Amino acid sequence: MQPSGRHIANGDFLSTPFVAVPYDLLTTHAHIGLHAHELVVLLQILANGQVRGTTELSPQDLGDLCGMSSKEVMGCVERLVLEGYLAIGEKFDEHGAHVTYFDLQPLWDRIRGKSSKKEARQFRKDPLTLFEEEFGRPLSAMECDQLRTWLGENGYPEWLVIEALKESVLANKYSFRYIDRILYDWQRHNIQSRQDLDTYRQQYRDKSGRGEVDSGRKSNAGPRNKTTAPAKSKTTDKDSVRDERYANFYQLFPDG
Repeated sequence: MQPSGRHIANGDFLSTPFVAVPYDLLTTHAHIGLHAHELVVLLQILANGQVRGTTELSPQDLGDLCGMSSKEVMGCVERLVLEGYLAIGEKFDEHGAHVTYFDLQPLWDRIRGKSSKKEARQFRKDPLTLFEEEFGRPLSAMECDQLRTWLGENGYPEWLVIEALKESVLANKYSFRYIDRILYDWQRHNIQSRQDLDTYRQQYRDKSGRGEVDSGRKSNAGPRNKTTAPAKSKTTDKDSVRDERYANFYQLFPDG
């Protein structure tokens, strides 16, 4: 049997990888509260897992696949995690490096009706609660406004703000100004994911370690032997000590 002209014309397309998408996801995504752009993000994660065998995607890669910026796609991911459609797992790869990956199991549970938005949030503490627990007191109105600014106007992901809180606690600096400086520093170094943060922290530790070694070498070297310059002989310039009032006298009776 000869292939039809349509099959011949589409041969190159049909030879590319295909992705299996659960029909229930396409028919129920609006019912379970997913927006269209969030569905695109989930489908790209699903496709990457099936075609490439991994869901380890950087914000830049995922954004490129979805036609979004890194900031937009991470904001979308944050909502998907918060609302119980997606999870972020952590593991060590074959080289021992710490990596993060996307886990779609919460999505399948939502479609099957095994979990709800309320249940998904039960194990999570909101940032306000975490800050008050770590600070040991209720936050002031200004501190609450600052927290909302970080998460809203500044666009910092929730997990990044919580990591900055952990840094301040470890440094025993219970100050919103200190946390703000941490977030600004991470933004300046383009920290977009947990993997970026882990890499940055490791680089910082390596740099600090080299600085301590160099400092130790300098202290062990001891003071250098300084060569004492020979003392200059003191010579009296007669002309310099002569009183200018007797200039005519010196002209008449010069020194021999």
